[in-house]
Amino acid sequence: MSTLNMDEMEEQTISDYEQLYKDEQMKCSNLEKKKQYLSAKVKVYESRLNNGEKDESLLLIDLFHYNETKQYDRLVNIFGDDASNGIHILSMDTNNNEIVTDINILLSKAKGTYKSDCIIKMIKTDYIYYASIKSKNCANPAILNHTPRTANVFKPDGILHEYISNLDIVIQEYIDKRKRNIIGEDTSIEQLERLKTPAIRLGFMNVLSYFVFEGSGRGYSNYKANSVLYYEKGQIIFTKCRNSEEKREYIENIYNNVIISLRDKGMPKNNDDYCKPWVFNDSKSDGSIKHKGSLHIRLK
Repeated sequence: MSTLNMDEMEEQTISDYEQLYKDEQMKCSNLEKKKQYLSAKVKVYESRLNNGEKDESLLLIDLFHYNETKQYDRLVNIFGDDASNGIHILSMDTNNNEIVTDINILLSKAKGTYKSDCIIKMIKTDYIYYASIKSKNCANPAILNHTPRTANVFKPDGILHEYISNLDIVIQEYIDKRKRNIIGEDTSIEQLERLKTPAIRLGFMNVLSYFVFEGSGRGYSNYKANSVLYYEKGQIIFTKCRNSEEKREYIENIYNNVIISLRDKGMPKNNDDYCKPWVFNDSKSDGSIKHKGSLHIRLK
């Protein structure tokens, strides 16, 4: 049996100490990352952001921390095998979408004109997801915020003008049923019979798809969405919507949870004739009338 000589023993001891030193460095690094992670979450909870905006930041902080601490198994559980080598969260505030290296950058909300709330690149495949973030911990997420018929997308030269006649039919049924007190202000689309007509249903689904993935009442977004991230009680659920088929499947899955309403918020000062097909005159007990013609769509 061979035995180690003194030089070999000394080399082995040095090697052991070097490994111990590296292990301690790693522990210290992870402790510092944990400290930064918890500090960032505290800042979010103490901020003046609304609950949905807070959840948006908390989700991104979680993803950033999983990646920084090489918890790739957690990323794979969310995104699939594409995330097995980690991810990069890219900045939405720079022209070249730089990699986010400071967790505190994730405390701000994406611009309201963006359909995606974050950009996430898979290191393994270089594929980039532009994800819309939806919180299930607070108010039901909106698909369309208070948009009148005079919005650019509905005008004769607008992106969605081809669907305006179908929308008029659906909203006329909504107004008629409001007048007869059959439905309330917020109503499930399941209560609208005209949406059971195949052509009208298809057109309405295309409108939903546009507002989920493509843009707003003003027009196309600078950052369209090709995926959705849900955040519920700390759990992150990811849905790929990379092509028309996957987007259609997503819209089909949420369709029966869609709620529509007409509100006065966002109405133009002068309710011209182009607005009128969507206007419900809501009479109040004091004799006042609110002209409600801004379409609002959310999920229940």
